[in-house]
Parts: sequence; C-alpha cells; structure tokens
Amino acid sequence: MMVAQLIDLNWVTLKSKWIFQDKEIRLNASSYSFESIKARELIESIKKRTSVESVNNLSEKIFVGARVKRLFTNSKEGIPYLMPIDLFMFNLKPRKWVRKETKDLENWWVKPFTILITQSGTPGRCLLMNKLFKDKVVSPNVIRIVPNEKGYKKIGYLYAYLNTWIGQAFLTKDQYGATVKHIETHHVANIPIPRIQDLEEEINKKILETHKLREEAQELLLKAEEMIYSELGLPKINEDDVEYFGDEIGRLVKAFEVKASELNYRLDVSYHLPIIKMIEKYLAKIKVDVQILGNKLESVFIPPRFKRPYVGNQDEGIRYIRPSDLPMIKYFEPKYFAKTFKNCDLYRLKEGDILVVTDGTIGWASIVTPFITGWYGSNNFARIVPTEDLHRGYLLAYLHSPYGQYQLKREIFGGVIDHLTEDHIRQIKIPIPSSEVQEKIGSLVIEAYNKKDKANQIEEEAVKQLEETLTKIA
Repeated sequence: MMVAQLIDLNWVTLKSKWIFQDKEIRLNASSYSFESIKARELIESIKKRTSVESVNNLSEKIFVGARVKRLFTNSKEGIPYLMPIDLFMFNLKPRKWVRKETKDLENWWVKPFTILITQSGTPGRCLLMNKLFKDKVVSPNVIRIVPNEKGYKKIGYLYAYLNTWIGQAFLTKDQYGATVKHIETHHVANIPIPRIQDLEEEINKKILETHKLREEAQELLLKAEEMIYSELGLPKINEDDVEYFGDEIGRLVKAFEVKASELNYRLDVSYHLPIIKMIEKYLAKIKVDVQILGNKLESVFIPPRFKRPYVGNQDEGIRYIRPSDLPMIKYFEPKYFAKTFKNCDLYRLKEGDILVVTDGTIGWASIVTPFITGWYGSNNFARIVPTEDLHRGYLLAYLHSPYGQYQLKREIFGGVIDHLTEDHIRQIKIPIPSSEVQEKIGSLVIEAYNKKDKANQIEEEAVKQLEETLTKIA
C-alpha cells in the first residue's frame, strides 16, 4: 500500500530578467526569497517616481582587506584588533592584538563615518564607525563602504536604508556558501538606493543623532571602568602580565603549577589560572572593604529551561532577549514570544535587575533598563537583585571589568557548553566602597545604558519611517 505525504512548498514566480541581469546568474532558491522579490518589485515601482542610484555611486570605494595570515601577539607588543563580533559590543574592547609586520595592515584601519558590514557568518549587519575605533584595526573580513563627497553628506540615510528590510533583502540575497555564508563587495556596490531629498535630510539627521549617542554611551562605560581602578586603588590587569613556566614554551602552552592544598576539589584548569591569584592578591591589598557578592544580594535567580513559545511578530507577542543580545550595541533579528504562556512571569524582565549569561559565553552582563522592562528573557542568564546599599550601576561596572570577568569565568563547568550556577555568582569577591564612590561610578553606567536605549529607539523609528515612506511612494 502506498501512502502519499503532502509537503508544503514555498514557491515564487520570477521575471527572467532578474536571473539574467546579474553576471553571476544565480539559480539557488535563496537568491529569490519572498523578501528579495518584494524588494525588487518595490524598487522597480519607485524608479517610475523618483531617481534610484547604486550604493557604488555614493562611495569613494567599497572593499575588504586582503586575506592574509594574521600575526597575533600580546597586548604589550601589538595593535588592538577587532573581530567582526567585537564591532557590535557595547563595551568596545579588543580581545586580540596583531603585529605591526602583518601584511596589508594599512587597509585594516578604518576612517570615521565608514559603514562596516559583516561579510561572513551572519552577513549584512551594519555599523557606522565611530571615534572609539581610532587606534584599532578591523578584521579584513568586514566590508567597508567609504563614502565619497556626495555619500558623506547623506551617510546617515545610506546607513538607515541598508538597515531597512529592503536594504537587508538586497544585502543578503546573493550570499553564498554551504556552511558559512558570505557576501562580496560587488553585492554591496550594486544595491539600488532611492533618492528622496526631503526624506534624506530628516533620516540623516536622526541617524547622526543616534551615532552621537552611541559614542557618548561607550565613552561613559570606558570612563566608569577607569574609575574602578582609580577610585578603588586597583591596578589594571591583563593575562599578558602573567608569568608562565619558561619563555617560548610558556607562551605556547601556558604551563603553571598548583599546590595540592589549593585544589579545592577542582581539577579544571580555568579554576586555577594564575591571573585569579593575581586578582586575589590585589583585592587583599586595597583599603576598601572586600566582600563576597552573596552578602550584598537580595536574590540571584536562574529560571528553569522551557519550551520557547515563538510567534511571528510584535503584534502577536512580546519581544524576547537571548544571551547573545546582552552585550550588543543594538539588537539584531528580533524574536517574539506569545504574550502569555505557562510560568511566563519567571522570564519577564524586571527593571534594575542585573543580567549575567550563565550558559555558553559566560560573563556577558547587562542591566534591565526601562526600555526593555517587561520583555521576556532567556533562561540562560541569571537575574541578580542587589541590596539597597549596593549600586546597580557600580555592580555592573565591576562585573564588566577584568576583576569581575575572570572571577565569573573561573567557576565555569561543563564538557561542551560552559555553565555557571547561582552559588558560583554569589562567591565572587567585590570591593564595597562608600556610597558616594558607588554613585560616582554607577551613575555613569546607568547613563550609558539609557543613551544606548535612546539611540536604538531613534534608529528604529528612522528605519521604520523610511520603510513606510518608500512603500507609500511605490
């Protein structure tokens, strides 16, 4: 007996010119998604009513760095190097350094008001470069749009357009690769962009305001971390300061010894890293009172695992934040949960809670601001509620610092995916300065997150306005 199985298929009708107008002649289905076809039809309709240029016409050049071997070194000898994921971190910090002898390094520096676009992995994410990138080089695997004189005057409009669903459809329609997706510079150069004078001025002004707010927010976070050192009397620390066995051998394998009396029933390397001893030594020397964090917490809670009740859009549900969203300068790929589901209040974010990732990339931290209060949050980060005499902003600044980060990462366990428990978080040692010092540092952090939220709101409004206007024109 034969059993027929009905399979739902997504299909579209194509104009043959869409296949043959591109030199690549793409026959893969992903190049003709519903979004990309809708975007093509929209632009064809807009062309009848206003001028449309390519991104290339607004650019001095669009390029990526040469694919060369990266010569990594330590922080004392190298130039700060930003990987694609580092670009979007709210607390902008390099995690790697490259040697000055690295080939093509002159093309890795980035000029102000360059638009950076991720080329691989999750291609199409855009960022407008700010002054905090000044002394750092950017991965060659990031596409750069360097505007010409005409493009520079409307750089905010160009950036906003690339972030609309229309710009994103064009950015990603030609991605290729079986496992890791990629886009190339010519895919970006050929993207059509409608030119509407009055709208351009308004959108450009809003994005430049967003850009300014993000710069200010990042500077405030950096200033708060500097005050952690200056106000508490703590020296700056870096793993490059740790002396391992030997010279060349030590650099390769980072060998060190641990006394049997110090094992504490832990045989995992991360628990005994020498930099932890360095942290404990410095904390013991300062004049400020040092306590375990658990003494200063009302509660710390990690919700249980649950089946995620995804829905299609914001009209049907409530925004959901994942661990990967916490450290970002802005939120990408919004997800939504049903408005109510079993035990939903356990996952709803409450204003002022400190969030720390406890599964996967341990240690990413943030705070629940008024902007995201009421959203749903993952079970993969802890909700920390400090006592009234511990400033939330100060606690977050300390957790962001190497003193907090190394202590959080020290406690990880798990074979494939790293984990952290509530008890591990409670054991972190934290200096407790006067309320005046806490306020001094913490207020900078709170202001930084509020500026970040305001920037995101303005950008979302500008992008939405642009999308709605272009749809009406068509």
